[in-house]
Amino acid sequence: MDKQDYRKAALVRRDAIPEIDRELYSRMIIDKLLESKELNDADNVLVYCSYLSEVDTHTLIERLLYKGKRVYCPKVTDPKNGIMEFYEVRGMKDLTEGYHGIPEPVTTDRYVTGEAMHDLDSNHADDIHESPYHEDTHHTDMLHTDTLMILPGVAFDRDCNRIGYRGGFYDRYIPRIPGAYLIALAFEEQISEDIFPMESHDIKPHAIYTQARIIWHEC
Repeated sequence: MDKQDYRKAALVRRDAIPEIDRELYSRMIIDKLLESKELNDADNVLVYCSYLSEVDTHTLIERLLYKGKRVYCPKVTDPKNGIMEFYEVRGMKDLTEGYHGIPEPVTTDRYVTGEAMHDLDSNHADDIHESPYHEDTHHTDMLHTDTLMILPGVAFDRDCNRIGYRGGFYDRYIPRIPGAYLIALAFEEQISEDIFPMESHDIKPHAIYTQARIIWHEC
């Protein structure tokens, strides 16, 4: 089987989970995540907005805000080249239908990476006043050790390999936030016992949270 075969099979299994079970499993996954040291140690949380049969993150976003976290959600800014940025949300009202119908932020306070900081000039200084990194405008090698990214995926294996939706958005974005901790959310039905045929640019999360277990990436 190739990556596309694993992708199709996992989508079929995920879509087949009854809605009532998906809601229950999502709550179980979110409860487990909210108890994790990695999340509680993070000041900033970059989290996907769930769509269709994905692990639901809408309640997670609200609970993160209640805990006082700075929450950022993705917005596709260049679909042709697979580019997205993360923008701060302060409530579900800050999200509206976007790329492929997926909820996206309407706000303009961007999560600023070291790379993005380097690209901003003094004429745009006001654009980054809300950024948690506004004091480090001259650094392009900053470590995002106070940041947790929660990412989606279609299929995963027991070695923490991840297969997404073919757009490559996360594989392109993650290298811009070195030091960030990466957690993927998935239903147990999306986990394969096979080891996927992966490529050098594919990035593994540090852990995968399912309703049944946590799968750790052993470096």
